Amino acid sequence: MSSRRYLGGTPFHGEFTSADASALTEANSRFSLYGMGSTSAITLASTDQVVITDLKLICGTTALTVTVYDGANNTVAAGERITMGTYPANGGEAQNFTTGHYCQTGTYPKVITSAAGQIDVQIRGYIYRV
Repeated sequence: MSSRRYLGGTPFHGEFTSADASALTEANSRFSLYGMGSTSAITLASTDQVVITDLKLICGTTALTVTVYDGANNTVAAGERITMGTYPANGGEAQNFTTGHYCQTGTYPKVITSAAGQIDVQIRGYIYRV
């Protein structure tokens, strides 16, 4: 692995919000990714790799099991889980990763929940562009 990968890349922030993330398509499960200071969404190339360094997740008035993951589809497979937890109504978590989570190349980070209910998630990190 090249040491260049640890030098960072293009900083971004990502946003996901849904009143029912329990059965979304792959495209609708994705975070919207924005360059720092930009309101225009980033479109990933097949060779781009999203690296997540910070995550904040808040449930609305419904208790939910929330999974943040990456991968090519809307099913969480082995090795794709970024974080998962069961949160009470109005609960959540905030994480700063000591080592960033490297998503699979060319894939967006995504969210799925156990049931209908408001979920809001923000992420920050960088996109390593090959």
